[in-house]
Amino acid sequence: MNAVLVVLLVCGGLTVLFLVFVYLITFLFRYACVLCGLPKPSMWTAFGVLCLIWICKSVVEALMKLTVAEGSRQAGLPPWEGWLIVLILLLPVDLMISASLHAALMGIRFGKGIEVWFVQMLIIGAIVAAIAGVAAVYILAAA
Repeated sequence: MNAVLVVLLVCGGLTVLFLVFVYLITFLFRYACVLCGLPKPSMWTAFGVLCLIWICKSVVEALMKLTVAEGSRQAGLPPWEGWLIVLILLLPVDLMISASLHAALMGIRFGKGIEVWFVQMLIIGAIVAAIAGVAAVYILAAA
């Protein structure tokens, strides 16, 4: 009986964390739209746009990973180099997919879609850099 309760609490906690993560990503997208001078999309519209972008990007990423992994294997490269190649190649692909879908679904120009993507990535990068900085200060202070 105790194990069932623990499993339910863990599943409930993971569900809540997932919903908070989705809300934060949607909030960042909406905020990026406002910073670029576009009207603020509704939460459901932003969620739908982000879901479609994620689906399209996931399909392309899977095909790219498969292609690069096979090419890396034939070239004799270690698997971590293939992962790095995919990471670098996926950035412009992500830009094109995100900007084009955002422009098509929201009725804006393609250039504004690129601008929203850059602003969103800058915000996410700043958050990641701040977290890494706090972690580095904590690790250095603990040593």
